[in-house]
Amino acid sequence: MTNVILRFVDWVGEGTLSRTEWTYRKALELSTALKEQDEVARVLLGKKKAKEEERRKVLEEKLSKIIEAVRVESGKEVEGIDFGVRREELKVPFSERLASVISDKFLNYSKKMESFFVNIQEDLYRANIIMPASKYISLSAGISAIAALAVGIFFGILLASITDIFGGLLGLSLGIITFFFLLVFAKIYPKSKIKSRSEAFSRELPFALRHMATQLTSGSGLLETMRSVSLSDYGVLSEEFRRAILEIERGSTIEEAYERMNLRINSAGLKKASRQIVSTLRTGGNLANTLKLIADEVATEMRMRLKDFIQTLNTFSLMYMFIVVVAPVLITTLVIAMGIAMKALPISPEILWLLYLTFFGASLYMSFMVKRFEPKV
Repeated sequence: MTNVILRFVDWVGEGTLSRTEWTYRKALELSTALKEQDEVARVLLGKKKAKEEERRKVLEEKLSKIIEAVRVESGKEVEGIDFGVRREELKVPFSERLASVISDKFLNYSKKMESFFVNIQEDLYRANIIMPASKYISLSAGISAIAALAVGIFFGILLASITDIFGGLLGLSLGIITFFFLLVFAKIYPKSKIKSRSEAFSRELPFALRHMATQLTSGSGLLETMRSVSLSDYGVLSEEFRRAILEIERGSTIEEAYERMNLRINSAGLKKASRQIVSTLRTGGNLANTLKLIADEVATEMRMRLKDFIQTLNTFSLMYMFIVVVAPVLITTLVIAMGIAMKALPISPEILWLLYLTFFGASLYMSFMVKRFEPKV
C-alpha cells in the first residue's frame, strides 16, 4: 500500500513543472480567466443595456400614443520560450498541483462537454471563480471520472463478494451514477455559490455603508473609502470591493466597477447604494448622509424579515409539535385502546410503522423548510 501511495505521489510530481514553468502557466491561466470574465462582463452589460433600450423604446411608444391621443404637440499567447532550468522543489499546495494534473489529463474532453455546461463562463464570473471555463470543465470531468471509478470498483468487489456477479454489476452501475451526479453537482455549484455570496454580501452591507459614510464625512475620497472597505474584514463584501478596485486600476470607471459588481451580486441594497453613488458622481451631493440612510433602510428591512420569520416559526413550531409528538402518541393510544376492546389490533404493525415513517418524513421536510425560509441576517 505504501508503494502505491509513493508511486502516486511520484506520478503527480512528474506531472508538475519547474518553478519558472509553473509561474508562467499560472500567469497565463490567470490572464485567460480574467480575459474570459471581462468578456462575460461586457456581454452581460450589453444585454442589460439592450434591455434598458428596449424598455425605453416601449415607454417612448406608449408616450407617443398618449401624446397623439390628447393631441399635445411637443415640439496573446507567448511561444518559443526555453524553459532550460533545473527542476526544483515547488512551494505550491499539493491540491493545486493535483488539480492541474487532472485538468491537463482531461483537457481534451472539455470541448465535448461544453454543451452540458451551458453559460458556465457567466456562472464562474458571477461566483468569482477565477478559472478558465475549459479548465473548470476538464477538472470537473476528471474528478467525476476518478470518483466514479473508485466507487464502481469498491462496491463492485464488495457486492460481488457478498452476493454474486449481478451484485458486482450493480456496484459498477453505482460508479456510473456517481459520475453523472458529480457532473450535475459541478454544473450547479457556481449557481449555489452565487446565491451564498449574495446573501453574505447583504449581511455585511449596512456595516460597510456606515463605514463608507464615516470615511466620507472625515474628508476621504470615494476611491480611498472603497480601498478602506476592501482592506476591512467584511468577508465577501471586502472581496468584491477589492475586485472593483482592481478593475478601476485596470482602466474601468467607478460607474462600470459598480455595474459589474451588481452583475455578480444580487442585492437590492447594493443596487440602491450604487445607484446613489453613481448619481452623486454625476450631479454632486452629500453622499455620506445618503449612505447612512440607505444603511438604516437595509438594516430595517433585515429586522423586518427576521420578525416575519419569528412569527412564521411560531406557527411551524405548533405544527411540528403536533406531527412529531401529539399525532404519534394519539394514534398509538387509539390503536392500543381499540385493540383491548376488539381483542385484536385494528391495523397491522406494518401499517403502523408506515405511519410513523410518514410522520418522521414530514418532520424532516418541515425542518428543511424552516431552514430554507430562515433569513440570512
